[in-house]
Order: sequence, then C-alpha cells, then structure tokens
Amino acid sequence: MVNEIYNFRIHRIDRIHLRKIIRMLTKKAVLRSTLSLFLLLVISGAAQAKGGRLVREVVHGVSLEKTATGENPDRNVSIYLPPGYDTSPAKRFPVLYLLHGIAGNDEDWTKAWDPAKPAYATIQDVMDQGIAAGNVAEMIVVVPDESTKWFGSFYVNSTATGNWEDFTVRELVGYVDGKYRTIAQVGSRGIAGHSMGGYGALTLAMKHPDIFSVAYGMNPALIDWGGDLTIDNHGFVAVLKAKSLDELLKSNDIYTIGVLCVAQAFSPNPAKPPFFADLPFVMTDGKMQVEPGAFARWREHSATHLVARYRANLSRLRGIRFDSGYEDEFRFIPGNCQAFSNELTNNGIDHTFEEYNGDHRNRMWGRQGRL
Repeated sequence: MVNEIYNFRIHRIDRIHLRKIIRMLTKKAVLRSTLSLFLLLVISGAAQAKGGRLVREVVHGVSLEKTATGENPDRNVSIYLPPGYDTSPAKRFPVLYLLHGIAGNDEDWTKAWDPAKPAYATIQDVMDQGIAAGNVAEMIVVVPDESTKWFGSFYVNSTATGNWEDFTVRELVGYVDGKYRTIAQVGSRGIAGHSMGGYGALTLAMKHPDIFSVAYGMNPALIDWGGDLTIDNHGFVAVLKAKSLDELLKSNDIYTIGVLCVAQAFSPNPAKPPFFADLPFVMTDGKMQVEPGAFARWREHSATHLVARYRANLSRLRGIRFDSGYEDEFRFIPGNCQAFSNELTNNGIDHTFEEYNGDHRNRMWGRQGRL
C-alpha cells in the first residue's frame, strides 16, 4: 500500500505539475530548494518501501538423528529479518517462532497460497505491511520445517520420529540466538502456529515458560475425544487394516493420514514396523474397542489434560491466545478449544479465546485474516 500511494503521488507530480513548477521557479535558490525537497520525497518514499528479507537455513538436529522412521535431521528453516536488521546493525530484535500444520512445512508461511491475491499473502508480506503501517513492531520470525515422512511431528518427543520438542526449544532456539541479533531472553520470545502448529505453540509454551513468554494458537488441533475424533472415525479402521504406508498413501484421506501421524507422535512404538505406532483402538471380533495403553498415552498429550499439571508454568506466561473457526471442518477442534479454555479458566489462568465465523483456513490470510 505504501508503494501504491507513493507511486501515485510521484505519477501525479510527473504528469501534471512538474513542468509547470519548473517554469514558475525562475530563481536558482528556489529551484535548488524545490529540487532538494523533491529528492527528499523520492528518498523517503524508497526508504519506506523497503521491506525485510527472507533467508532459508538448514539446521541440523541432533535430537532427530537415527529415528525408527528414518527422518532427515537436517531441517529447512525460513527466517524473516525486518527492515531494521540491515539498516541498524547494532540493534537486537525479539523473535517469533511460527509453526506449520500437518502435511505442511516452512513454505506454508512464506509462499502465497493464492498468487492472484498477493496482499498479505505471506508472512513476510504481513510483516512488511504491518511494520510500514506502524501496527507491528520489528521482530525476527523463525519458521521451521518440522514435517515427518508421515506428515507431522506434533512438536513432541517421539521414540519413533525423533525428539521434536527438544529440537524446537533447545537446538533451534540456540541456533537462532547464536547466529542472529536476537534479544536472547524469554521476555522477547513468542511462539505461534496453525492447526498442528497451534497445538505445538500452546503446549510448548506451557511446558517451557523459561523459553517462550507468549503463545498464540490459530485453529489449534487440540487432540482429544469428541466431535469427529472418536472410535467411529474411519481413519482408525483404515490404519488397522493397512499393510503398508503406500497402501495408506493411496487413500489420500486426511483422517487416515492424521490418525497415523498422531499415533507416531503420541503413542510411538519403534519395535512395531511398518507404522512404528500403537493405536488407541483395536479390532476384536469385528468390533472396535479401546486399547487401554495407547488410549491413555493419547490422553496424556491432551492440552486440556495438561493444564492442571502445568498450572504453575501457565501462570508464568505473559499472554495466551487461541481461536477457532465456528465452521471448522475438523469438528473436534472447536469443541476441544472450548474445553481447553474452560479448563484454563477453572485453573485461574488468564487467556483469550475467540470463536469466529470461518473454517479451518479461509480466514487466515488477506486484509481481514487472523494473522
């Protein structure tokens, strides 16, 4: 928008007024003064139009080495550096860690989903626009790729896919603080994410108030029973019947993908190929029944279930916010977000929960987007 306004102004001066102004300015002193003012306008406009820059690093995770699922420990990490990072070489900046959802990676945030609608279409565009308008302070934004071969880590430590929690809060934060001019203290670090990333943002902040001081979850996939996440979900049956990953991939079904992804994160079993996970349900005499061990492990990872355990940690956070689209196609998300909010309230934890008109993605980007 700044560029558009600036170009319009210069265009109008060039096409309508510039010749007339020059004819009128006969005195050299006045001409010099006017031309200086004109050049100042040009320079000022160019400075305002300058945005931040995006770099992409590869960060090696020792926590991700030698996994049962054969994950790549070298992770792509996109990093947004604000305009002041280059223009003020002595200045240090706060950092936001931004986490992607299931089946995504860092480029979910850095490449436009709809190139036909470029305004506010990437995180760098959102930041540049917000900083230029004075609505957003300059900060570094770190976007890691924490996908797995089965599409998602859920940002937890898993004996099957690797210790993603350790990678995020120790190795990644340590790498960024060591290489970039960050304000390397908890009060200057925040974490946010969408869907699986929203779950990661809220639970990692809950567990590590010594690393992050604020958390924001957008449509966080808070895994707990309810909505369309029940024993009747067809994804559980599909995984139980499948003989290989290729067979599951051919289904191209998000619930089947999601069930195995969560199982590898929440109830991993590295001694049980090819899926390296236990499921919370089993098929007995043609009927689905609860498998107590895995079921309990899923329950242990429920954000709502974790509130009482981490109440002291939650009280140390400076801000907790999350939202949910009323029309989210994954019906377990709105209900579990409400349950999480209720549990936070019951434990005296200040937070903001907002339910809005929208589905899982349609209100994220754009001028009216959640970002």
